[in-house]
Amino acid sequence: MTAHFRRILLVVAAFLAGAASTAVAAQNNDTAESRAFLVTPLSFVKELDLDFGQIVPGGSAGSVVMDSEGAVTTTGGTTQINGTQQPARFWGYGVFNQRVLINVDAETYTLTREGGTETMIMDQVLIGSRPPIRITTNPRRFRIINPDGYFSFTIAGRLQVAARQTPGIYRGEFDVTLEYE
Repeated sequence: MTAHFRRILLVVAAFLAGAASTAVAAQNNDTAESRAFLVTPLSFVKELDLDFGQIVPGGSAGSVVMDSEGAVTTTGGTTQINGTQQPARFWGYGVFNQRVLINVDAETYTLTREGGTETMIMDQVLIGSRPPIRITTNPRRFRIINPDGYFSFTIAGRLQVAARQTPGIYRGEFDVTLEYE
Protein backbone atom coordinates (compact mmCIF):
# COMPACT_ATOMS: atom_id res chain seq x y z
CA MET A 1 0.00 0.00 0.00
CA THR A 2 1.27 3.46 -0.83
CA ALA A 3 0.50 6.47 1.34
CA HIS A 4 1.06 9.84 -0.31
CA PHE A 5 1.09 13.27 1.29
CA ARG A 6 1.10 16.49 -0.72
CA ARG A 7 1.54 20.17 -0.02
CA ILE A 8 4.29 20.29 2.54
CA LEU A 9 5.03 23.96 2.90
CA LEU A 10 8.53 25.29 3.06
CA VAL A 11 8.55 28.67 4.72
CA VAL A 12 11.39 31.14 4.98
CA ALA A 13 11.11 34.68 6.25
CA ALA A 14 13.99 36.82 5.01
CA PHE A 15 14.63 40.17 6.67
CA LEU A 16 17.08 42.99 6.21
CA ALA A 17 19.08 43.85 9.33
CA GLY A 18 17.38 46.58 11.32
CA ALA A 19 14.11 46.28 9.41
CA ALA A 20 12.14 44.94 12.36
CA SER A 21 10.38 47.38 14.65
CA THR A 22 8.84 46.98 18.07
CA ALA A 23 5.23 48.01 18.69
CA VAL A 24 3.76 48.81 22.08
CA ALA A 25 0.11 47.95 22.69
CA ALA A 26 -2.13 49.04 25.54
CA GLN A 27 -4.03 45.78 25.47
CA ASN A 28 -2.83 42.36 24.41
CA ASN A 29 -5.00 39.50 23.24
CA ASP A 30 -3.52 36.17 22.37
CA THR A 31 -4.85 32.91 21.03
CA ALA A 32 -3.82 29.33 21.47
CA GLU A 33 -4.28 26.46 19.09
CA SER A 34 -5.56 23.04 19.99
CA ARG A 35 -5.46 20.17 17.56
CA ALA A 36 -5.30 16.41 17.28
CA PHE A 37 -4.45 14.10 14.43
CA LEU A 38 -5.22 10.45 13.99
CA VAL A 39 -3.06 7.99 12.14
CA THR A 40 -4.87 5.03 10.63
CA PRO A 41 -3.08 1.76 9.85
CA LEU A 42 -0.80 1.91 6.78
CA SER A 43 -1.00 5.68 6.47
CA PHE A 44 0.88 8.74 7.66
CA VAL A 45 0.15 12.36 8.50
CA LYS A 46 2.12 15.58 8.59
CA GLU A 47 2.49 17.18 12.01
CA LEU A 48 4.77 20.14 11.18
CA ASP A 49 5.85 22.04 8.06
CA LEU A 50 9.52 22.63 7.29
CA ASP A 51 10.51 26.17 8.35
CA PHE A 52 14.04 27.56 7.91
CA GLY A 53 13.27 30.51 10.22
CA GLN A 54 14.24 34.14 9.79
CA ILE A 55 17.45 34.85 7.93
CA VAL A 56 19.43 37.86 6.79
CA PRO A 57 20.90 37.66 3.30
CA GLY A 58 24.37 39.16 2.99
CA GLY A 59 26.48 40.71 0.30
CA SER A 60 27.59 37.27 -0.83
CA ALA A 61 25.64 34.10 -1.51
CA GLY A 62 25.27 31.57 1.28
CA SER A 63 23.10 28.82 2.60
CA VAL A 64 21.06 27.71 5.58
CA VAL A 65 21.55 24.04 6.41
CA MET A 66 19.10 22.40 8.79
CA ASP A 67 19.79 19.01 10.31
CA SER A 68 17.09 16.46 11.08
CA GLU A 69 16.78 17.73 14.68
CA GLY A 70 16.21 21.36 13.59
CA ALA A 71 19.67 22.77 14.31
CA VAL A 72 20.76 25.33 11.73
CA THR A 73 24.16 26.36 10.42
CA THR A 74 24.76 29.09 7.86
CA THR A 75 27.46 29.61 5.26
CA GLY A 76 28.68 32.53 3.19
CA GLY A 77 26.96 35.87 3.74
CA THR A 78 23.80 34.37 5.25
CA THR A 79 22.93 34.82 8.95
CA GLN A 80 20.05 33.34 10.91
CA ILE A 81 18.45 35.86 13.30
CA ASN A 82 15.65 33.88 14.90
CA GLY A 83 15.61 30.33 16.24
CA THR A 84 12.06 29.48 15.15
CA GLN A 85 13.19 26.94 12.56
CA GLN A 86 11.85 23.38 12.51
CA PRO A 87 12.11 20.35 10.26
CA ALA A 88 8.95 18.87 8.77
CA ARG A 89 7.63 16.05 11.01
CA PHE A 90 5.49 13.08 9.98
CA TRP A 91 3.85 10.21 11.87
CA GLY A 92 3.05 6.78 10.43
CA TYR A 93 1.46 3.58 11.60
CA GLY A 94 2.31 0.08 10.43
CA VAL A 95 3.25 -3.08 12.29
CA PHE A 96 6.40 -4.02 14.18
CA ASN A 97 9.26 -5.08 11.90
CA GLN A 98 7.41 -4.00 8.75
CA ARG A 99 9.50 -2.39 6.01
CA VAL A 100 8.62 1.08 4.76
CA LEU A 101 9.97 2.82 1.66
CA ILE A 102 10.18 6.62 1.99
CA ASN A 103 10.96 9.01 -0.84
CA VAL A 104 10.46 12.57 -2.04
CA ASP A 105 9.39 13.67 -5.49
CA ALA A 106 12.47 15.67 -6.58
CA GLU A 107 16.12 16.38 -5.80
CA THR A 108 15.68 20.18 -5.64
CA TYR A 109 12.76 22.47 -4.84
CA THR A 110 12.06 26.08 -5.71
CA LEU A 111 10.67 28.46 -3.09
CA THR A 112 9.05 31.61 -4.49
CA ARG A 113 8.62 34.92 -2.66
CA GLU A 114 5.01 35.73 -1.81
CA GLY A 115 3.89 38.61 -4.02
CA GLY A 116 6.94 38.34 -6.25
CA THR A 117 8.91 36.20 -8.63
CA GLU A 118 12.20 35.89 -6.69
CA THR A 119 13.21 32.35 -5.79
CA MET A 120 15.49 30.29 -3.59
CA ILE A 121 16.46 26.64 -4.02
CA MET A 122 16.21 23.90 -1.41
CA ASP A 123 18.24 20.74 -1.94
CA GLN A 124 20.15 18.06 -0.03
CA VAL A 125 16.92 16.76 1.51
CA LEU A 126 17.64 14.90 4.73
CA ILE A 127 15.46 12.41 6.57
CA GLY A 128 15.69 12.19 10.35
CA SER A 129 16.71 8.60 10.84
CA ARG A 130 19.48 7.12 12.96
CA PRO A 131 21.90 8.08 11.46
CA PRO A 132 20.36 10.87 9.34
CA ILE A 133 20.69 10.18 5.60
CA ARG A 134 19.98 12.00 2.37
CA ILE A 135 16.61 11.08 0.91
CA THR A 136 16.04 11.21 -2.83
CA THR A 137 13.59 10.22 -5.51
CA ASN A 138 14.94 6.70 -5.03
CA PRO A 139 13.06 5.34 -2.02
CA ARG A 140 14.96 4.60 1.18
CA ARG A 141 13.99 1.45 3.05
CA PHE A 142 13.37 1.55 6.79
CA ARG A 143 12.08 -0.98 9.30
CA ILE A 144 9.46 -0.14 11.94
CA ILE A 145 11.13 -0.92 15.27
CA ASN A 146 8.42 0.30 17.65
CA PRO A 147 6.44 -2.75 18.93
CA ASP A 148 3.24 -0.66 18.69
CA GLY A 149 3.90 0.12 14.99
CA TYR A 150 3.90 3.91 15.34
CA PHE A 151 6.86 5.84 13.98
CA SER A 152 7.84 9.39 13.18
CA PHE A 153 10.44 10.99 10.96
CA THR A 154 11.60 14.48 10.08
CA ILE A 155 12.69 16.05 6.82
CA ALA A 156 15.10 18.97 6.52
CA GLY A 157 17.63 20.19 3.97
CA ARG A 158 19.74 23.04 2.63
CA LEU A 159 18.39 26.41 1.47
CA GLN A 160 20.52 28.35 -1.02
CA VAL A 161 20.34 32.13 -0.45
CA ALA A 162 21.52 34.59 -3.11
CA ALA A 163 23.58 37.66 -2.33
CA ARG A 164 21.19 40.45 -1.31
CA GLN A 165 18.19 38.10 -1.64
CA THR A 166 14.95 40.11 -1.76
CA PRO A 167 13.29 40.12 1.69
CA GLY A 168 9.94 38.39 2.11
CA ILE A 169 8.32 35.07 2.83
CA TYR A 170 9.32 32.32 0.43
CA ARG A 171 7.12 29.24 0.03
CA GLY A 172 7.35 25.97 -1.82
CA GLU A 173 6.15 22.42 -1.43
CA PHE A 174 7.35 18.88 -1.78
CA ASP A 175 5.72 15.47 -1.89
CA VAL A 176 6.61 12.61 0.42
CA THR A 177 5.57 9.05 -0.41
CA LEU A 178 5.54 6.05 1.91
CA GLU A 179 5.13 2.52 0.68
CA TYR A 180 4.43 -0.11 3.31
CA GLU A 181 5.83 -3.50 2.28
